[in-house]
Amino acid sequence: MQTKILYIFTRTPLHVGAGASVGAIDQPIQRERHTGFPIIPASSLKGSFANQWNQHLLEEEPSQEGKTKRVRVTQSGEMSEAAWLFGSDNDKPSFAGSLILSEVRLIAFPIRSARGSYAWITCPLMLARAARDGVLLSPSPTEPADHEAIFLADGPLSIDGKIVLEDYCFDSVGQYPQELADELSKCIDDKLFDSIKKRLVILSNGMMSHFATTACDVAQHVRISDETGTAEERALFNQENVPADCLFYSVIHATDSRVPKDHPLSEKKADDALAALSAKVSSIKVMQFGGDASTGLGFCSVSMHP
Repeated sequence: MQTKILYIFTRTPLHVGAGASVGAIDQPIQRERHTGFPIIPASSLKGSFANQWNQHLLEEEPSQEGKTKRVRVTQSGEMSEAAWLFGSDNDKPSFAGSLILSEVRLIAFPIRSARGSYAWITCPLMLARAARDGVLLSPSPTEPADHEAIFLADGPLSIDGKIVLEDYCFDSVGQYPQELADELSKCIDDKLFDSIKKRLVILSNGMMSHFATTACDVAQHVRISDETGTAEERALFNQENVPADCLFYSVIHATDSRVPKDHPLSEKKADDALAALSAKVSSIKVMQFGGDASTGLGFCSVSMHP
């Protein structure tokens, strides 16, 4: 099994919905249950990439009702280029794809700062996960207390050795290793994100969870009546979005082709699958994930590294 890391940097707010909610947010985003960190499920990631191969789909034979559809594998067994990567959508033959996409995890989150406008926050839990998954080589720092933070004392965010994020003031408890910030800045080719070298702030796991839960965008929406052109009664709702400028990553695994051995695509190897996905990522550079694409949500820079 071969592995690469996919990085996703949000250019616009992102909404990967969790469905209805009984809380204050009508349409919340999907989160980890135990930490509250925003995530993109692997199924959403796979669907978004599979859509990039739509031009390779095959025309299925008409059904008894005369309907046709485009598929990866036809009833006659003909296979498209996307079939060995993402699996069969037919039960005859039925096989899994070579690409194995993991859940997309957060590693850096933008937050309002009283000085310097904004910072990127992370925590030892996020950094330890990233190190375990092969994203970082630098060791995770010791977790600070809830009222403390690790940041550059002479950086653009410091106020007499303290830092103010949203409505919270944190005391300095040391500086992060510069190689850690350098590693993070190289995850995505974006000039804006390069400023994380001076704007990185490491908080406690608990405060990171608090900000990731409470500092996302909440947008108000109302349904407009097609007949009157005005707002419908009782149609006001709010929607939660992950803010722009968040950095996520996903571990992408690949295996040799799982296509039945009597087909030419069965000769494909794991390296071929990762090369095909990497080439696609390099060619598109910007992808849309989640809902409300028509209103500009979910546009992200994407890149892959070994």
